[in-house]
Amino acid sequence: MSDAGKEARTDDVVRDEAIAWLTQLQSSSEDDDHSAFEAWYAADARHADIYDDVLDNWDRMAIAAHTPAGEARGRLSTPRQTRPTSKLALATVATLVLVIFSGMGLHQLGLFGSTRLDPAQIVSQLGEIRTITLSDGSRVTLDTDSKLGIAYSAGERRLTLARGRARFDVAHDATRPFVVMAGNGMVIAHGTIFDVDVQGQRMTVSLLRGSVEVREAASGKGRLLAPGQRLVLEQRTPAGAPIALPASETRWPTGMLSFEDAQLSEVVAAANRYNSTKIVLADPAIGALRFTGAFAATDAPGFARMLAATFNLDLSRDDHGNLILAARRSS
Repeated sequence: MSDAGKEARTDDVVRDEAIAWLTQLQSSSEDDDHSAFEAWYAADARHADIYDDVLDNWDRMAIAAHTPAGEARGRLSTPRQTRPTSKLALATVATLVLVIFSGMGLHQLGLFGSTRLDPAQIVSQLGEIRTITLSDGSRVTLDTDSKLGIAYSAGERRLTLARGRARFDVAHDATRPFVVMAGNGMVIAHGTIFDVDVQGQRMTVSLLRGSVEVREAASGKGRLLAPGQRLVLEQRTPAGAPIALPASETRWPTGMLSFEDAQLSEVVAAANRYNSTKIVLADPAIGALRFTGAFAATDAPGFARMLAATFNLDLSRDDHGNLILAARRSS
C-alpha cells in the first residue's frame, strides 16, 4: 500500500479492522482465516500495534486467553499466560460480538483503546512536575504548584489553566478543537506542542512545534505563532509582537531550570516556585546581577550556595529557615 493510502487509513479505521478480526477469529478455526489474519497483521506495523492493544484490553477482561484470536496472535508474538475460560466469559464474548455487529465499535464504548475517563482537574504539588495522558492521546505536563481544569465534550477539548505552567502535546483531531483558557487569553491548537504559563496577571504562550492561535479575551483579536516564538499577554495592556523563545526556557519538564543572561531576581523567583524554603535577596542591587547557567529546581540550598560562590555573596538563614543572600561585608 502507498504511503498516501496508509495515511488515509486512520488509527480508528485500523482499530475497527482489528476488532473485526478478533471477532472473526473468535468464532473460526479455518486455516484460511488464520493465514489471512497473519498477512494483515504483518502488513503494517500499525496493524500489529493496534491489534495488540485491542487484544490486551480483551485479555484484561479475562475473555480471550483461549480463543482462536488469542492463539492466532500468539503465533506472531510472545506467548501469553493461559487461564480457563468460564461460561460467564463466553457469554460476555457473545454479548460483545452482538455489539460489534450492531455497527458500534467497542472502542466507542470505552472497552478498547483508552478506557480512562478524564479527571475534572489535575493539580501538581509544590516541587512536583506531573505528566498525564488524556483520553484523546494528548499529554499534559504540569509544572510545580499548577492547577488545570479539563472539560472535554463531543465538539471541543477545553482546558483551563488556573495557575502555574503546563506543556500541552496535542493529539490531532480535526473535529474537536483543543482550547486552553488561561489568564486573559485563550490558545487554539491542532496537533502541536506548546507551553502556557500564568503568573498573576501575566500569561505567556511558548510554541515548540506546530501552530497555535492566541486570542485576547477582551478584544477577541487573534495572533498566530510560529515554532520558536513566545507571546506575552497582560491585562489592560495590548499584546506586543511575538519574540524569539530562548531554548533554555523549554527545558523545565526535565526538572532543571536554565537561564541565559537573565536578571538574578527573575532566576530566584523561578527557583522559589519549586521550594518551601525561599531564597531572599537582601538588596535590590543583587537582583540586577545577570545569571547564565542551570540548576536543579528543587535544590534551593545547593542553588543558593552556587550563587554565593559565583557572585561573592554572604549566605545565611533567617528565623524561618529561608536562605538570605547579601553583599559580602568587607573585612
